[in-house]
Amino acid sequence: MYNYEWDKETGGYILSTKVTGVTKEVRPVFAEELRFLGFDKNFGWNIPPCEGPLMWAEGRRYIYMGECVGEALGGGLYTMPVMKNVVRNIDIIPVDIDSMVAKSENLLNGLVQKTLKDIYTVFETYRGKVDMFYVAFSGGKDSVVMLDLVQRALPHDAFDVVFGDTTMELSDTYENVKVSKKVWPDLNWHTARTDFDATESWKFVGPPARTIRWCCSVHKSAPSVMKIKEILAQRRGYSIEDVKHFKVLAFLGVRAEESEARSTYGMISDGNKHAVQINCNPILEWGTCELFLYLLGRSLPLNRAYRKGLNRVGCILCPMASAWTDCIQNHDYPMEVAPFIEIIRDTSNKKFSTKTEWVEYMTDGGWKKRAGGKVLSIGENKVTNISTTSKETFIVKNANHSWKKWMVALGEFVEVEKDIYSLRHGETTLLFHAVTNGNVTTFSFSPLIKTKETIRFMYLFKNVLNKTAYCRNCKKCMAECPNGALTITSDDIAITNCTHCGQCLDMQKGCIVARSISTGGENNMDVKNIDRYRTFGFRQEWVEIYLENRNKFWTNDRLGKDMFSAFERWGKESGLIDDKKAPTKVVDRAIELGADSAIVWGIFYSNMAYASPIVAWYIRRLEYDLTYSNDSMMIMLGDGLKERTRRNALSSLKDTIKSSPIGWLLGQGKCEMKGKQVISITKTGWQEPEPLVILYCLYLFAEHSDGLYSFTLSELLDDSDEREAMSPKLIFGTDRDTLLPIIQGLANDHSDFIQVDFNKGIMENIFLVRDKSSSDVIDLI
Repeated sequence: MYNYEWDKETGGYILSTKVTGVTKEVRPVFAEELRFLGFDKNFGWNIPPCEGPLMWAEGRRYIYMGECVGEALGGGLYTMPVMKNVVRNIDIIPVDIDSMVAKSENLLNGLVQKTLKDIYTVFETYRGKVDMFYVAFSGGKDSVVMLDLVQRALPHDAFDVVFGDTTMELSDTYENVKVSKKVWPDLNWHTARTDFDATESWKFVGPPARTIRWCCSVHKSAPSVMKIKEILAQRRGYSIEDVKHFKVLAFLGVRAEESEARSTYGMISDGNKHAVQINCNPILEWGTCELFLYLLGRSLPLNRAYRKGLNRVGCILCPMASAWTDCIQNHDYPMEVAPFIEIIRDTSNKKFSTKTEWVEYMTDGGWKKRAGGKVLSIGENKVTNISTTSKETFIVKNANHSWKKWMVALGEFVEVEKDIYSLRHGETTLLFHAVTNGNVTTFSFSPLIKTKETIRFMYLFKNVLNKTAYCRNCKKCMAECPNGALTITSDDIAITNCTHCGQCLDMQKGCIVARSISTGGENNMDVKNIDRYRTFGFRQEWVEIYLENRNKFWTNDRLGKDMFSAFERWGKESGLIDDKKAPTKVVDRAIELGADSAIVWGIFYSNMAYASPIVAWYIRRLEYDLTYSNDSMMIMLGDGLKERTRRNALSSLKDTIKSSPIGWLLGQGKCEMKGKQVISITKTGWQEPEPLVILYCLYLFAEHSDGLYSFTLSELLDDSDEREAMSPKLIFGTDRDTLLPIIQGLANDHSDFIQVDFNKGIMENIFLVRDKSSSDVIDLI
């Protein structure tokens, strides 16, 4: 909230309302960290045996008496940092904490009093509206300060304290919890933890990764909600299964300074993470400078892990941790880190011929980068989907649960006759065949007509099968169930009085374990960089600017850096520019015809059908005359891609449809708008396509069919996922009856490019001239 200025008199800092330009977090530095980095042995520092801080750090820069006296660079799991620009032979004088706090007393007290008032106001506002108030305690600096503020603002019997024991905590964290309990012995302390240790879950879910952070849900969020249910059950005299509808308010030590995501939070948020919980973040605007002034000034319990150099205290070997944190943990807590390193090695499919290769892999964070189960020795694909135009088949093998138990979560289903079942969810009814043979169950049914409702239904249906196959009873779904309909024990599940809301199924692959260890993909796209456009579409406006003065386009001030990057990618994929960013022959035609020409954009879109992964997906997956919402398209992109990747790719696609003639002129997307946002798209098709664009498409078809320059009309229109080449019907939605006279006309007008055979007035064969190409067609324009 405030800035700070260094104070040589106290060896600390003073809060300031001035704009100082300082933006990094500040933290105290203790003797343990200085000795760990060798300031005494290697640089002649005299480090006194002192419990208080000796200096400060901004990131990795060490500040003593307001001056930078050294900097730590690099370091990792197995490597020590390199020290740079170190001032030698310093006799360290400890920070005068009392004087330092006194100099900032007025500003700090104002912030504290405001925060105490906010806490009490929230308490009064929600008293009688929630079943319980509690402080989420982690043993770190933020939660210690948060707890102290709440216990000052509220009666001690008005709230509880819940320590979330992930079983991945450092020993110093457990010790700080013990100390905190002694400091506030009259508070209602509870510990929330799951039924199994992390060393066990890592073995069957796989080590967490940056894109697969299952550990927070399994070991932190779900156990906390279950503990709250347990507390409420005890106070009401119920069994925990009877605690269904409830609402609690949690005081969290979340600060905006900690991350970009948290900077978007408000002080109050309802159901952001849990439908049953309201989150209150009273110290959201506090910076670390205010936090440590408060913590040190009131002599609150400080986790000793901070003394060793950690700027944040979290789980052992967290995939989101920095190399600096890995370094501190593995050097100061080697026995605690070792079991998790061993699990990473045992569950990895990667082969390391030397110890050096293994060390490099771990140091570089290779284990943190996995996106699924393919790199795991425990990875397996338990659910296989086979789709044809006439039949959908799902094969589930080695399931952990009966599919009938999880199917209850999706809808009401009955066995119509032997092995034939009817399932109803909302307005959708599915009749399917299910047969179990040994450890394999096969589900088959006729494909549903695609609508907004059936797309979501199939998404949830697949997730039911994933639940059936992979569920290991982690209880996340039970904790999140808004109706208390789901009961999960260590070895079984039961669903009663379910409203079929779908919340327990509405996640990637429907199950944390499936998301982590499944080796099957569902995105139907063997492509990379689907979100390569920085969320920008291919805009007519950009093409106009390019055509106005293509020689100076790359230095114009009408596009930003990211726009130039997106334009370059779209330009190459559309055939507007070549790989060296030089204009192609299409440009001269576009200058003559105009930036809104149907011919020009037809050529662009034909090229994008093959070169742009998101356009290719759009062409192949979205049917004509159906409306697709944003949620439907996100579902259809599948779980094989990260949510952010899918969202960015769709933003680029929607921007292209909205901001170019591809949408309104070529009939490739009628956009429903809400303000400036596209909320749904309907493909209507190009009803009056330009003949030369169709000819161009035919040559592209031949060039992507290994030189198949002669084919029948039926063969041309027989599009499938297995075939790379695409017909004009698939690309533009132009039906056979419309294409027939166009191709006949092309044969009459451009016989040097195309000929056709007739049989009683019905065209059968199409012959393209082999020494011609799609590029030559552009010369006809």
